[in-house]
Amino acid sequence: MFRTVGDQPTLWEAFLPDELQRLPVELARVDVLLDDPRFFAPFVPFFDPRQGRPSTPMETYLRLMF
Repeated sequence: MFRTVGDQPTLWEAFLPDELQRLPVELARVDVLLDDPRFFAPFVPFFDPRQGRPSTPMETYLRLMF
């Protein structure tokens, strides 16, 4: 089962204080672009939430690769 979006906070997000979870201005601009559904649209046909085992959400993977 491939996941496209992470639906819960990560362990790191749970422990970090709020002031450390804010992105610098440059990264906030990139984050806005990555939140656009058109960015993930090409990957949607390859994901079936009913089959397979849980994986790293594609959103997380693409953000790390960016």
